Amino acid sequence: MGLRYLFIDFDSFFASVEQQLQPELRGKPVGVVPSLNVATTCCIAASYEAKAFGVKTGTGVREARALCPDIVFVEAGHSNYIQVHEQIKQLIHQIIYVDAVLSIDEMYGRLPPHWQPLAVARGKAMEIKTALAAEIGPYIRASIGLAPNRFLAKLASKLEKPDGLTTLDFDELPEKLYRFDLSDITGIGRRIERRLHTARIMDMQALCAASRRKLHRIWGGIEGDRMWYALRGVEVPTVETQRSSIGHSHVLPPKLRSLHGAHATLHRMLQKACLRLRAMDYFTGHLELGVKFGFDLRWGAGTHCFPTQDNVVLGKLLNELWAQHPGDLPEPTKVSVTLTRLEPLAAHTPSLFAEDNQPRRMQLQHAMDKVNKRFGGRTLYYADAMEAQKSSEAAPMRISFNHIPDLELERG
Repeated sequence: MGLRYLFIDFDSFFASVEQQLQPELRGKPVGVVPSLNVATTCCIAASYEAKAFGVKTGTGVREARALCPDIVFVEAGHSNYIQVHEQIKQLIHQIIYVDAVLSIDEMYGRLPPHWQPLAVARGKAMEIKTALAAEIGPYIRASIGLAPNRFLAKLASKLEKPDGLTTLDFDELPEKLYRFDLSDITGIGRRIERRLHTARIMDMQALCAASRRKLHRIWGGIEGDRMWYALRGVEVPTVETQRSSIGHSHVLPPKLRSLHGAHATLHRMLQKACLRLRAMDYFTGHLELGVKFGFDLRWGAGTHCFPTQDNVVLGKLLNELWAQHPGDLPEPTKVSVTLTRLEPLAAHTPSLFAEDNQPRRMQLQHAMDKVNKRFGGRTLYYADAMEAQKSSEAAPMRISFNHIPDLELERG
């Protein structure tokens, strides 16, 4: 027996939080959307009552209404989700050590040897479930997986949803994995799945039976070896990664679907991205813009710069890129800003040229950050973002898969 990992996956987290906080939603099909009364948006979460009708993450609101006429749409309350997430993390940390938070609705912990026997491990999982119901609320449910490594523990958490508790121990392998489709497995995207099919690996049974050498060849390197070991419960060391980008994207609300509104929203998102750069002590060497016009037309542009975290420098570059957008197009409906080529402060060498090195201006921006952190992110800003800063619907705080916003840093 070697149940070394306990993986927690919160079920329909955003919708569950809404049902916990709003009793009138309990037992009803709920779709969580970025903004209400926007026909082109989609559900970012769905309750299990809505999922029973075929509504899922990514389902458009029109399709969701057709699938489930009684669905109730709720505007996402991201600050509430973060607050509940923090409460959950502190609660679980009192029961087991939380090794890592992978996303707003996923976390895991390693069990010490004396907790690894099946009865003890299941007892700890049940203790977590009981504490969640008592301290957070009965509608915040979690599916928990127990396994020899993190990879299998995550798969185990998906076997019995919602509110499941499942093991994937050595004596259950590989047969218990046969329930999954290849596309369910972390590390198997569309490209790898095509390669597996070409190699006549069509299901999990064939994948588990494949040799390590064969998987090495299919993946084109060591990731194939890592998959072979992971499927067998071997604890594979985590590959350290470095952040490669910071970005924001936003579907424009109707009143900002103009060139001026899109431009202001891009500046608001850029200023939010620069705030995060400075908080994380990173510098960026590349700025990229993306705009969707109407429903089908997409435009993008990018430019390099000396590594910086200066709003003014990046704002001027944004304006130069924006001047290149084509004319005679439908109104803009979505915008994005992405900063790439990141380098940490420890690897940064300041420029010798005055235009790239403005210490007094950076002192001002750090002071602005402190004011915005205390009074809200719309308190002090550069004028190009004014129209968007006046609208609470313009680029509000959002939770992405790999980024849980800091409430103090990004509120407002």
